[in-house]
Amino acid sequence: MSGGGVDEIPVTQIIHLALQRESKPALSDSGVWAEALDLVEPGAQRVYWGRSLEHPQHGQLHIVRRNLAQHHQFLKSDSYQQFLAIHERITGQPQKPVVRHAQIKSWTPNDPSLARGAPFVGTAIYLNTIDGWDDGAWPLWTHIVRHVGGCLGCAGGPVLEPVETCPGPLQKLLEGEKATQTFNRSYIVYVGWESPEKHDAFHHTEHFAKHFVILNCVNDGYAEYGHIVFEGSREKGIDIAAKM
Repeated sequence: MSGGGVDEIPVTQIIHLALQRESKPALSDSGVWAEALDLVEPGAQRVYWGRSLEHPQHGQLHIVRRNLAQHHQFLKSDSYQQFLAIHERITGQPQKPVVRHAQIKSWTPNDPSLARGAPFVGTAIYLNTIDGWDDGAWPLWTHIVRHVGGCLGCAGGPVLEPVETCPGPLQKLLEGEKATQTFNRSYIVYVGWESPEKHDAFHHTEHFAKHFVILNCVNDGYAEYGHIVFEGSREKGIDIAAKM
């Protein structure tokens, strides 16, 4: 991995979970879901969670720990199996989660995109990235998009293992429209927006057309594009942003 100080960036474990298809109720930090969070929280710097806006049956749980070894230890633990069992009770369906790890950091001042206030978060995984993306294209893009009306902040970082996915929007992966491919090096991004409409409108502007070449270079496209609505978070054992 390129970039100064990358080893000092905490590692975020991203657990993709199947949820009930209804968009409500939200997963608030109470009841059975709180019991599940109690199992993943020990040793974590932060825990936050949400679901896909376009596909509310698809959720993400983010666990921030100091290093990758701590995450691997958790996946081998009884606590992880207990967490899955509780989540199966909540959803009424077996869980076979996809688990990824990334060194995600904020790229803009006072960034609210990671469950810190942004009501909607655009996300994608850029595929087969090289150093020129990590150190050049993505940092440059964050300096451009942060000044766009409706954009609230940017976060992102390199994924630490190969990614098996389908290029294109998240729908292609969830509905099995195409066979999955494996990409050895990828970069996941999260961009907070005031609304998905403002995000979509930006894609149709002359400004976006002029600068889109930045996102198109030093990678082989993107996967799992969509929006996340984060529903709550815990930090150092304290619930600081749970909603509903």
